[in-house]
Amino acid sequence: MQHTGMLFLSRARPQVGRAKDGVFQIQLMVYDRLGQHQTETWRITYSGAAAQRFWDQHEGDLKPGCALQVDLEDARTHTIYTRPPVAEIHAQVVSLDFIPRVQTAIAQAQTA
Repeated sequence: MQHTGMLFLSRARPQVGRAKDGVFQIQLMVYDRLGQHQTETWRITYSGAAAQRFWDQHEGDLKPGCALQVDLEDARTHTIYTRPPVAEIHAQVVSLDFIPRVQTAIAQAQTA
């Protein structure tokens, strides 16, 4: 399954490291806002040189709630056996873009 759209970074810190084959890898916990009181949890993994460039460029920008434009593949549901059970969708990132927050006119005037 594929997914394209906007997801939001959760409070969990991004996990950065190397995969077993030595390739740079970022794992992000994000959520999809389905409605006013409904969200869907995703665990997305971004690997390779593009992931390294994304991390180098946006490491400081990745705050809880920030918006990410994603193109994902191999999406599949995993059930975490807790009480109550929790569903989480895992997917691989094809492309990932950081969407900066829009500053209001008042905030811009205060920083000028």
